[in-house]
Amino acid sequence: MKRRIAILIAAVLVSSLGAACGGGVQEEVQKRAEEEVEKGRQQVEEQIEEGRTQIEQEVQQGRTQVEEQVQGGQQQEEGK
Repeated sequence: MKRRIAILIAAVLVSSLGAACGGGVQEEVQKRAEEEVEKGRQQVEEQIEEGRTQIEQEVQQGRTQVEEQVQGGQQQEEGK
């Protein structure tokens, strides 16, 4: 979502400044806009990866807790 917004903003920026600027300046503005969009995309990807890693860690912790509880329950049943 953020990526789409960044692309739209960059497109509007380039088109509006392009009308007022000469060819070389327009290319520079477009290049900067594309760089900003790329930075935004990379930030979003990093946030997604951090979230994915956190979720995987939480799932692993939950799995470990369940396994420990199951083993504890089995030991109690054997002790009876």
